[in-house]
Amino acid sequence: MQKYKQHPKKASVCLRYIKDEMLQSEDLLTQFWGNYALAHWHHNQLNFEKSLLYVDKLYKIAVELKDNDLILSSLINRGNFYFKFGNYKESMEFNLEALELAKASNNVKRELAILLNLALIKLETNDNVGAIELLDKILIVINDGTVGELINLKIKVYVALIKGYIKVENYPKARIYCEKTIKLSRDNNYKEYEFYGLSFLGTIERFYENYSKAHELLDESLIIAQEIKTVTTEIPLIYFEKGKVFYKEKKFQKAIHILLKAGTLMQQNKLDFIKLEETYALLAKSYNEIGNTKNSIKYYEKANEAYKKNDERQGSISVDIIKKYDLQSLKEELNKAEQKTEKTRTVLYISAFLGFFVVIGLIYFYKKREKDNQQKFIALLQSLEEEKQKSKVGVQKEVFKKEAPKESISKKKISTELASKEVEIIDETKIKLLKKLQSFEDKEQFLSKNSSLNEVAKKLKTNTSYLSKLVNAHKGKSFTAYITDLRVNYAIRRLKEDKRFRSYTIDSIAREIGFNRSESFSRAFKNKTGLYPSYYIKNLENQNIT
Repeated sequence: MQKYKQHPKKASVCLRYIKDEMLQSEDLLTQFWGNYALAHWHHNQLNFEKSLLYVDKLYKIAVELKDNDLILSSLINRGNFYFKFGNYKESMEFNLEALELAKASNNVKRELAILLNLALIKLETNDNVGAIELLDKILIVINDGTVGELINLKIKVYVALIKGYIKVENYPKARIYCEKTIKLSRDNNYKEYEFYGLSFLGTIERFYENYSKAHELLDESLIIAQEIKTVTTEIPLIYFEKGKVFYKEKKFQKAIHILLKAGTLMQQNKLDFIKLEETYALLAKSYNEIGNTKNSIKYYEKANEAYKKNDERQGSISVDIIKKYDLQSLKEELNKAEQKTEKTRTVLYISAFLGFFVVIGLIYFYKKREKDNQQKFIALLQSLEEEKQKSKVGVQKEVFKKEAPKESISKKKISTELASKEVEIIDETKIKLLKKLQSFEDKEQFLSKNSSLNEVAKKLKTNTSYLSKLVNAHKGKSFTAYITDLRVNYAIRRLKEDKRFRSYTIDSIAREIGFNRSESFSRAFKNKTGLYPSYYIKNLENQNIT
């Protein structure tokens, strides 16, 4: 029926026939396929509630027919529908139920397809390493050839692996799977997956700063999307990627133009909520670059709203769901044990018993960690003012504590020391440089992304070797650690003092204070405080700190 999508009159006739004839039929199987057609029709029309209404009817009819294959099909459809609209908890539950049924009926092909769905949910909820591990296992079974060639499934796994490796920033691996996807697509005339291979390859070229090549590949994928229609919902994502390339090229007006188009289409499609958040954040930064403060604030607020919704969706796959999955695996092992020796069965029961204590241990661990985090949070707030005062007087003490009166040092003593060993001389040059370093901190110049050793040495009019040794000697850390600590300390203070700053996304905060990636910022923040920035922000909000 989807072929009538572009022909409203034909679609209307078809829909009327399904409702008047198929749904009213006394034959349950006819009703099943009528509901199936309407579920997919409304799904493609982005009518979320209606599509779920019909897919729920599908399941009830399948149960009434006692047809395991139809039950399995309806469960998979339920999982896919919820996934498409960002309801990851429900999608996970239906896929887990389908997986159990597929295993029970020894349907390996369906089992592999469901495992792929679970891997995709892991990717959307940022369990990227877990997703890659699961996808690798699926690929091993497919490549074994015992369940057939499965080219379509194989290429879907390739595409998922590309996403996973991009997310963990393993771009060489992602490029390999892009090339495999494009080759397999062209060999089998799968234009849809050629689109994915080309678009992801464009993203990778952006990471390598090959902007011209990135545009070329993204434009090529856009042409395919406009031709074949099956991936039209991906068009806004291509616009988003092109917007990022324009932003990197500092072509901010072009970035704004295409990002606005991407945001509008994403809202219309009600899809890819995470990319919508990133689109708004990038729009805010682009407007800020051209001095349009009003629109910059507007889109930062939109990004924050989207972030909160995404946080709810990603957090919705609770410990209970994970435990349910573990218990299903345990149940499967215990069922198999009935066909084994008493010794093996005993071992498995002991494992199950131990597993129970592991779960109890994990619960205790999580509660203890929460208590520890609360203590760290309180200690961090208490030490904040003290740290601020220390930072003001630290350099002065360091500069002058070793400085001896020149009159007290005899020429003979200086000559003797120089002849016997290399010593550090606290001279006027060093004092001036330390004062410049203090000014560098006071003016918060460390927030600039151009804060490499080389760049800072140029600003302070010294050489890199001398500056590196000075920071090591007087700060007790490497230059990189010194800059990182300054940025994290700044973030700790500003997040406490500035409510609006707390409303930014983690990625926006990271880039605001000089980090290139949110992961680097989160890791540095955790190393410094023992807490993730998201936890710190959440607790500041809960305590209504302004």
